[in-house]
Amino acid sequence: MTSPSLPQTETAAPFPTLQPNILIPSITAGLVTGLIGVIRAISYGALIFSGALGGYLSAGVGMAVLSTGVVSVVAALTSGLPGMIATPLAAPTAILAVMAAQIAADMAGQDGVFLTVSVAIALASFLTGSFLLSLGMFRGGDAIRFIPYPVVGGFMAGTGWLLVDGFFQVTSDQPLTWAALPALAAAWPYWSVGLLFTAILWGLSERFKHYLVMPGTLLALIALFYGWLWVNEIPIDAARGAGWLLGPFPAGGLWQPVGLDQLGGVNWGAIAPQTGSMITVALVSLLSLVLSNSGIELVVGQDLNLNTELRSIGLASLIAGFGSGMVGNQALPSTLLVHNIGGHSRLTGAIAALPCLAVLALGSGFLAYFPKPVLGCLLLYLGLTLLYKWLIQSWAILPRMDYLTVVAMVVAINLLGFLQGIAVGFILSVLLFMYHYSHVDVAKEVLSGATTRSNVERTGAELAQLQKQGDRIFILELQGFLFFGTANYLLKQVKQRLGDGEPLQFIVLDFRQVTGVDASAVLSCRKIRTLAQQQKITLVFTNLAPAFRSPLEQGGAIPPRENYCSLEGTCQFFDDIDRGLEWCENLLLAASPGIEGDFKTILVEKFLPPEAVEAFCAYLEPVTLAAGERVYDQEEAIAHRATITNHLYFVASGRVSVLLELPDGKTKRLQTVTQGNVLGEMRFYGKPPLSNAVVAEVETQLYGLSQASFQEMQQAHPALARQLEGYIVRILCDSLTRREQQLRVMR
Repeated sequence: MTSPSLPQTETAAPFPTLQPNILIPSITAGLVTGLIGVIRAISYGALIFSGALGGYLSAGVGMAVLSTGVVSVVAALTSGLPGMIATPLAAPTAILAVMAAQIAADMAGQDGVFLTVSVAIALASFLTGSFLLSLGMFRGGDAIRFIPYPVVGGFMAGTGWLLVDGFFQVTSDQPLTWAALPALAAAWPYWSVGLLFTAILWGLSERFKHYLVMPGTLLALIALFYGWLWVNEIPIDAARGAGWLLGPFPAGGLWQPVGLDQLGGVNWGAIAPQTGSMITVALVSLLSLVLSNSGIELVVGQDLNLNTELRSIGLASLIAGFGSGMVGNQALPSTLLVHNIGGHSRLTGAIAALPCLAVLALGSGFLAYFPKPVLGCLLLYLGLTLLYKWLIQSWAILPRMDYLTVVAMVVAINLLGFLQGIAVGFILSVLLFMYHYSHVDVAKEVLSGATTRSNVERTGAELAQLQKQGDRIFILELQGFLFFGTANYLLKQVKQRLGDGEPLQFIVLDFRQVTGVDASAVLSCRKIRTLAQQQKITLVFTNLAPAFRSPLEQGGAIPPRENYCSLEGTCQFFDDIDRGLEWCENLLLAASPGIEGDFKTILVEKFLPPEAVEAFCAYLEPVTLAAGERVYDQEEAIAHRATITNHLYFVASGRVSVLLELPDGKTKRLQTVTQGNVLGEMRFYGKPPLSNAVVAEVETQLYGLSQASFQEMQQAHPALARQLEGYIVRILCDSLTRREQQLRVMR
């Protein structure tokens, strides 16, 4: 049986949970997890109501046990995963213990301490429940899945430290502080027994991986404790008087909810300073839910709707708050235990509440027989497990700076408080991110016009000129988010190029892979513009999205739209880097006279011997195109161009662009063919072209070679035909080579 099929199994029959293959595992899993939940609830109650609040332990345990039962039932009925177990968790409980201790200290010697603490805990449940429920109702779950891993580690390790502190408070009624060290040393028999029990529990849990090991070991430790009392002939009342057992307890039931008529006795002045602690409980509960949800998904192999789980746990905490109870959350270990047993039914969570009802029915007389070392060892076991994983094992897993973030959070949680410690973790994570991101080159590629050219086909003389003067074009392909950590690097790149002594005429800044800019990036671009104006260098901005234009305009990095520079200005803007490079190249070539030649001269330069030019041109047909006219128009049957789709064209003058028309209506230029270059070599040999539009940019003069004329050439002048074919092969090879270079330097 696999978990993804469980929801279908549960709804396949009118009463699926009554089937033996579901009923028996559900009852077994419910009773086992319910017993574990009760023991944890008692330990949580002892954690909160210890020290100055020890006299209210029975009511505190009742609060924790009731919360466990209520949260378990509500989550079982509303969770998206049948078999989900939810209980109060260690992390929020540890914060509630700190909050309760502070309230007790502030109200020392005053009446209404228990009432005030109970209301504060209920308010924390209301706040947490409302927060989680609202997040789930407004579908905020998807936005909170991603939390920095070091923050998660610091949170878990900090929780572990608070549980260790709770162990000493439960076993010896002393906190783990420097000031309390003498008292702790004097109370060594109490916590040393707890340490021994923890070692036994740890060893057996690590040695035997079975769901009965935890509850069985705890029951065995209770039996061991009473066996020790029997062997040493120590009466139970004497052991209780010496502080080995819980109690004494006042008469009355365990559960003592706060009534509306009692609110007048609440010390609201003592609660108000604990608002931060309540917010911390809500945030920690959210963090615990996200972590637990991810762990459950990983093990059961089923994706859970985080919004559904937020609503489920939020509702459960709200209902628990109305009963003066504690917040609850998904119990990862217990849910995974249910998964292993096979209790994949909503009945499991309801069964898990039965041990809670039994404890509430038995009352405080039952609790009076619980040994403190056993409850303390459970807290210490949970705490040491978290500390070992996040302070010991993570040393070999986490990068050193991330590991130090975890340690810093533990220290901050201990010295400053839980919420402050989490804030320290987030701050350190942000600083580490900015540090690492600032070391990522903001310029993905730093190129020169001598090695990177536009998709314009040039003559040999033009290519030679661009090879000679191409270093006057400085190209920066930018990437990522340009912020204060990376913006200065951009400025340094430009200054370094300006300082190398080589002439510079154009700086091309390509924004195609930029995701955002901040004020520091705008300032750096403004400084670059100032340098360009001082040295009469033209800035060429390409792929500059509207979202980036506005901040650059406002910051003075580029001129306002209404004042965009003319062709002679220091700023130019193009839709893509190909067009920007073409513009720069044209200006370089325009400053070099004598490059252009007549058509026949260029044919000689390309592939023909001088004596063969006239014979070759005799096979060509002249075609004149107006600006914007398509060369290969398959939709119009023009008389003089009936076979135009299988012509090979030579450009005598003008410019023709080969375009790829995109689905959004835009076009991407694949190539621009100028004087002396060839069009349609793939069509000429019957291959489907990559482009779907070949358009004359200006008035253009072409000479076409038809298939019929070529066949005639092959028969009458086979040498000419071979020279043409050799030229076309060179064109195709050069095209492949150029594309490969572009992929390497412009990837």
